[in-house]
Amino acid sequence: MKSRKTGYWVLCGLLASVAACGGQGNEDVGTQSAEIIRATSNTGRDQVVLLYAAGYDGKAVSICSGSYYAPRVVVTAAHCFPSTTYQMFVYYGDNYAADLAELKPAAPGVPGLVPPPIGGPSHWAQADSWQIHPNYDGNTNRADIATVFLDRKPPFDPLPLYRNKVNSGVQMTITGWGSNSAPTPTTGAGFGTERSGRTITLGSPTTADYHPDDPNPGIFDPAIRAAWLKTNGAAPWSNGCFGDSGGPLILNQSGQDYIAGVGNWTGLSCEDYNLFARIDSYLPFLDLSYKRGGQDVLKPTFACVTPNPQGSLTAIFGYQNDNGVGVSIPYGTKNASARDTSNLRPTRFDVGVPTLHSFAFGVDFTAGQTASWTLAPDNNPSVTLNATSASPRCTTAQAVDSGCVLQCRAQLRSGCPRVEESDNCAQYCADIGHAVEITVPGCNDERVTWQNCENATAPGVANWTCSGGEDDYGIFGNRPQAKACNAKKLAYENCLVFGEGDGG
Repeated sequence: MKSRKTGYWVLCGLLASVAACGGQGNEDVGTQSAEIIRATSNTGRDQVVLLYAAGYDGKAVSICSGSYYAPRVVVTAAHCFPSTTYQMFVYYGDNYAADLAELKPAAPGVPGLVPPPIGGPSHWAQADSWQIHPNYDGNTNRADIATVFLDRKPPFDPLPLYRNKVNSGVQMTITGWGSNSAPTPTTGAGFGTERSGRTITLGSPTTADYHPDDPNPGIFDPAIRAAWLKTNGAAPWSNGCFGDSGGPLILNQSGQDYIAGVGNWTGLSCEDYNLFARIDSYLPFLDLSYKRGGQDVLKPTFACVTPNPQGSLTAIFGYQNDNGVGVSIPYGTKNASARDTSNLRPTRFDVGVPTLHSFAFGVDFTAGQTASWTLAPDNNPSVTLNATSASPRCTTAQAVDSGCVLQCRAQLRSGCPRVEESDNCAQYCADIGHAVEITVPGCNDERVTWQNCENATAPGVANWTCSGGEDDYGIFGNRPQAKACNAKKLAYENCLVFGEGDGG
């Protein structure tokens, strides 16, 4: 549970078996919680998961607990996301120390970790994204609740939310992956095993629960107190500890378990009491997150039409995914484009703001023809978009994005094997292009010259280098490279790195 006393060195103690701590000193890291004291069982529900927040280097910056409550959605505490969080992973096995080895380093030059592939054996899921409650305040612990959107469904069903208010005197179960002892008032030991225990509710906290030696100023705000549920952590009852933050308070009603609270705060030495965010206080946020687990809007969009070097036209399409999860739609009647004979359209639709994926792929056509794309995601209507020679042309302001679509079209049609990033080729290219426009504006000519060269390169491995590896400066990744355009690409790289180039 969260405690302002936990501090950075407490987390280092918790993570000693995971990764070396040192030199980070991030204040957010000192807001993590602990495990179950006086646990009655070293087991728990499948739906109670461990959250492993990793930094840019893949090392843990936070260990918390959470509950799987909707398809591909976990609820946890907002303070489980330090500002140094680069990736979030969710663990649902029964041997954390051994299964940690399933998280592998990403490709050379790529930061972070990767879990086992989707569809294969795994004890891990990776977060596609996460959402912290918009009213969260780390100083007062107001609205200390967040949701995590997973890249896959775990091999068990979600645990439902309890949608009514819980009063005092109700016996419940607490479960988490935190510490089972507190060697000092602000340090825990023994995390990484799921444990459960029994407790009883005491109603909402009062101002008498404020302790200067472990300050929680939100106690003085009646609205914040009303959204908390206090449980008795004194012996013989069980109590949460460091690493149990975000874990559930479970109510059993007529044989069905429900999530009634989300762990937030514990007393010194993990004794005396726990505070939980009441589920019924955050139902609008949690219901919206349920929808964003794959039920929200996913639709195709049209960007513009641009001429390509082969003399035909290219209709550029994108998509809008309002979900917190990526959605996969294989080629077929639900993802169809008759003129996209090279299958350049995506099959995985990533998360992002509505404009992020506006330029995803292009479909070639000639005057008098129509370029169409039909997308029919589950839980959404089927939409067909049509483009003709009369459709709006790409503008100068769209030059970077449209140029990247044409370049990726050429690379993906090269005959070289598709790589994992193929579905996002245009987005990666545009991200670099827009960054260059801002930081090194003098290199635009070199970029356009190189892109135009690749755009005009015909398919066929005789014209492309498929396994050229990283480029000279590690800027563009392992993409197909047009052999005739190497000098132009090098001129662009030189301009980016040294501020000089000859324009090809």
